[in-house]
Amino acid sequence: MPARGDPSSTADQNKIVAVVNDEVITQAELHRALVPVYLQMQAALAPEDLSKQMDEIQKKVLDQLIDEHLMLQEARHPRPVEVGKGKIGTPPVIGTEPAEVEEMFKNTQARFDSPEDFQQALQEQGLTVEELRTRFRDQITIQKLIGREIRSRLTISPSEMTAYYETHKKDFITPQAAEVSTILIRPKDNLDLPRAYAQAQDLHRQLEQGADFHDLARRFSDGFNASKGGRVGLLAKGKNRKEIDNVLFDLKAGQISPVIKTPNGFHLFLVESTRPAHQAELSEVQSEIQDLLMNQQGAARYGEWMKKLRADSYISVK
Repeated sequence: MPARGDPSSTADQNKIVAVVNDEVITQAELHRALVPVYLQMQAALAPEDLSKQMDEIQKKVLDQLIDEHLMLQEARHPRPVEVGKGKIGTPPVIGTEPAEVEEMFKNTQARFDSPEDFQQALQEQGLTVEELRTRFRDQITIQKLIGREIRSRLTISPSEMTAYYETHKKDFITPQAAEVSTILIRPKDNLDLPRAYAQAQDLHRQLEQGADFHDLARRFSDGFNASKGGRVGLLAKGKNRKEIDNVLFDLKAGQISPVIKTPNGFHLFLVESTRPAHQAELSEVQSEIQDLLMNQQGAARYGEWMKKLRADSYISVK
């Protein structure tokens, strides 16, 4: 990818790659949009695989830019629409307040450990602070437009939610779970494995003889929760390492596991309480189903809406 500000690439950067109604998309704009995608793909793919996919990636990013231009045009220069039988109206222009942009900017800045890290991230993506603010302004404007044209028109009836629940009941089974506390003895290296294992076995013997689990956890555990007496909270079956699941969920409340070896070290578990697997009622998952159906319906309507926006516009890819 050409470097930002490279004089040898200036002509290419000014090249028009697409026309969207009365606006143009230049190679420079496409390049800026490609940089974060390219960096992400570069971290995930081998160089030869990345090279093979670059044409397809560039096409997808250009399509996204075209869609963004269309939506920003619609937000700032809305076209008349039918609002009733024989009645035509023009939706209001969508604007963005400076305070909204500044809030988004500050929230983004706060995700970085230091101002220097934030500036470095901007530099890597070839952006100035003002260009980032402009990007945020456009994002907010687009989200407001989608809210008006898509989200505000979505409706999910109780019967739709019930039908979905009945046909997807197996997706709403709450797995078996146990509230546990743990002691972790972490070896310093492979040579330290025998010492760590012996210590874990000694703690297990003390527990069998009536020692307090939480007291031993505070004194000897290398786990992050040692100061809390080793208390972890609720663990759901199927969400842990197999070597832990295979032992833990055969125990009853009050029982202590044997020593369990994992790559992290040697574990001891105390089962504080258990919760059997059960089928969630519709009332428990109603809001989850509503969100899921809203997302499905919204995606379908968004696709139809964008298809119409494109059909009613002049688009030329060079």
